[in-house]
Amino acid sequence: EKFVKMSGILEEHGMKIRVMTDLSAERFWMLVAEIEAPSLEAFLKMDQDEAIAKQFGEIMGGYHELVESGRREIYNLEN
Repeated sequence: EKFVKMSGILEEHGMKIRVMTDLSAERFWMLVAEIEAPSLEAFLKMDQDEAIAKQFGEIMGGYHELVESGRREIYNLEN
């Protein structure tokens, strides 16, 4: 729900998010949020913007209480 709410902000900055749940891995209820950005530079610029950080903070309040573990991965699309 929280990641879906972020989609509007991301779309304003030319990005889109896909939220997926993994139903087949060893752990159920795994959530993957995939953000597609025009470039790594655009993503990092948005990630460092204080006004956007405030909006994300309001949306994601209480998020850490919902998480058992996690990681961040950044991929470059090759094709």
